Amino acid sequence: MPAKRTIKRYTDQEKSDIFAFIEKHNAENGRGGQTVAIKKFGVTAASLAAWSKKSGKKPKKATKTAKKNRNPSKLWDRLSAVKSEIAKSEKLLAKLNREAKELRKEIRAAID
Repeated sequence: MPAKRTIKRYTDQEKSDIFAFIEKHNAENGRGGQTVAIKKFGVTAASLAAWSKKSGKKPKKATKTAKKNRNPSKLWDRLSAVKSEIAKSEKLLAKLNREAKELRKEIRAAID
C-alpha cells in the first residue's frame, strides 16, 4: 500500500513569494514562470489558480521585449506590404460587389 502524502500548507508570505518569483521569471524570460514555480516549489497549478482567484490578483503577463526593439525600417517595409495587400483586397471586393449587383439584376429580370 502506498504511503499517504502529507498536505503542505502555504502561508500568505510563501504564496506571495511564489507569485513574485513567477512575475520575475516572466519579466526576464517572457513566459514560463508558473511552470518553473510548480517544479521549484512543489505547488500544483490548481493551487496557483485558486490562490490567484482568491486574492483577486493574477501574475502579470510579461510583454515580449523583442517587439519593443524591432527595426523601424523593417516595420515600414511590412507596413507597405500590408497596405498593398489591403489595396488588392479592396479592388477584389469592389469587383465582387459589382458582380453581385449584376447577378441581382439578372435574378430580378428572370423572376419578372
